[in-house]
Amino acid sequence: MSDVQRGLLQALRDGARERAKAGRASSVSWARRVAPAPVLLRLLTGLTLFTAAELAVPPEWASAGLYVGVAALVSAAAALAPAGAAVLVAIVFTLGAWLLADAFDGDRSPTLWTAAALACLLYTAHSAAAVAQRFRTTTAMDGEIILTWAKHLGLVLASTVGTALTLALFTAYFSGLTAGLAVGAGIVAAVTVIYVLARSLHKAT
Repeated sequence: MSDVQRGLLQALRDGARERAKAGRASSVSWARRVAPAPVLLRLLTGLTLFTAAELAVPPEWASAGLYVGVAALVSAAAALAPAGAAVLVAIVFTLGAWLLADAFDGDRSPTLWTAAALACLLYTAHSAAAVAQRFRTTTAMDGEIILTWAKHLGLVLASTVGTALTLALFTAYFSGLTAGLAVGAGIVAAVTVIYVLARSLHKAT
């Protein structure tokens, strides 16, 4: 090997070493500056969307590798980009899977409590993404913002559970209405959530 080749090889090695050092330094710097609240909100968005996607379908669908992979992909995309259309895509995917599972699985009938659980999970994901999209992962959030969000979230979830309980008690006296109400509630929830999220994304752009 000539001196020129040795010098070129050494320069490449030194360059690679310097780039690696710079990358490690950048990662350490970001880790030190990261704010926990925006990161946790993004994690909550992804986890609730994935849980909703798994709950929306029968166990055999929920354990299928392809479905789990797609559900994990859309949930992770929503967590990483809460300000984009990824959250809307994940919600539509979950609701579509729920309706398709009920349509094609003759042994599975929709239940009011499944609809209520999906509504709670999807609203939690949507509201967490709506707050997270306003802050970078390195931006500290005022505790008052988190407290206000938590209060609104708790109110909506409590109202949803209360409404489901009222419907469950009402339909106990009328056989056959629970499944129909669950499907109707699911469709209304789907349209409402998609509309609210679309408005939120429109205002953010």
